[in-house]
Amino acid sequence: MKKKWLGLGLGILILFTGYFWPETAGLTQPGKMSIAILMAGIVLWVTEVMPLAITALLLMVCMPYFEIFNWSTTWSKFISSVIFFIIATFAISVALIKTSLATRIAGVLIKWSQGNSKRLVLGFMAGTALLSAVCNNVPACSLFMSLALSILITDNAIPGKSNLGKCLMIGIPFGAMIGGTMTPAGTSINIMAMGLLEEATGITISFLDWMLMGIPFAIIIVPVCWLSLIMIFKPEDISQKSIDILQNRVVTTEKLNKEEKKIIIIIAVMLAAWIASTWIPWLDATGIAVMGLIAFFFPGIEVLSWDEFIKGVSWEVVLMIGGVNAVAAGIMSTGAAAWIVDSIMGGASGWSYPMLAGVTATVMAVLHGICPVGPAICGMATVPISGLAELINASPAVLTIIVAFGAGITFLLPLDCVPLITYGKGYYKMVDMVKAGIIPTIAVILVSAFMLPPLGALIGL
Repeated sequence: MKKKWLGLGLGILILFTGYFWPETAGLTQPGKMSIAILMAGIVLWVTEVMPLAITALLLMVCMPYFEIFNWSTTWSKFISSVIFFIIATFAISVALIKTSLATRIAGVLIKWSQGNSKRLVLGFMAGTALLSAVCNNVPACSLFMSLALSILITDNAIPGKSNLGKCLMIGIPFGAMIGGTMTPAGTSINIMAMGLLEEATGITISFLDWMLMGIPFAIIIVPVCWLSLIMIFKPEDISQKSIDILQNRVVTTEKLNKEEKKIIIIIAVMLAAWIASTWIPWLDATGIAVMGLIAFFFPGIEVLSWDEFIKGVSWEVVLMIGGVNAVAAGIMSTGAAAWIVDSIMGGASGWSYPMLAGVTATVMAVLHGICPVGPAICGMATVPISGLAELINASPAVLTIIVAFGAGITFLLPLDCVPLITYGKGYYKMVDMVKAGIIPTIAVILVSAFMLPPLGALIGL
């Protein structure tokens, strides 16, 4: 409770300081307040004064009172195509959870690992990443965690002492977060970043172009995370009993039923349409997502019930991203984003493209550690970083993708909602994740600096 009151007091102090701060060249009073509102929000999010979504709504309704937007504009900035895309893609997660797809993937991985614990860890990470590419990170992590727990419990793995437990329980959320970078549908942060970039610069990133950046990134980072885990913790061997129990669980999975086939076909058609939208302008990505949502309920298909869908949508994420979108729009419209680029990051105007990309990835890693709320740091960083990219003739699209990757991934502390899922099982401590996450964090920075810029140029971003 003390932390909440301290956070609330500090947030109010930031707003008062911003309001009475002396006039600054190039920054209007509304511009000052748009920055102050976001800074106050970060404090409220970190100190967990209120639920994340409620804090986002509070920030949004502050904007008319500080003359950043009028009320009608504020409400309009909350609603965008991003909101509809996010709601629709939650339906994919809900539908996939109803299938045995995760169990089937696990069955393939068990056969591939041949009882080798190190290969099993890699298999679980790769499987989680694969599912997370089209399914929200949280359910993807939860599904594979449940499969991993069946091995650990049968193997009598002691939480906090089992190295296999540490590898699996850290590796699975790592895989989920990395998999979320592979496609725009992997996490709501990707869609949010794309929307902010388009609103600020008019630049669009196609579904295929994102995949051409995200898939190579994941192919490199997943093995790096795996090597870091098995080198630091050296997982013990798996008992044959554990392997047999999980194999039996997989074997008992029946053939795909009609409902599962319908779900897989709908998702496959959506993916094909998203990729085709790269060349066919009238195939709007959000429109495809909404049509896919409708298809799940269409007469004769009906693979989802309304109650299942309502319970499966994370309305906290939806409300939070809408609120953050409105605040980010305020920072853009008041000129505060340009002021941040010119005054705070002006020294970067002489940097090289790889240096800017590497520094961006480093800043995002630090920000995500301090503020474990991906949409918030994405909303804060996307516009200024894309603006800086234009100053040095770098690609705003590539820098936006790097920002989104950093906002969706954190390897250093289990404070984000994805690693918190497995952290609560007690198999590893915070310091364990720090140890395992240092090398992958450095790898992300290096890949962002030296691989993503030339890759972006190769595909025309």
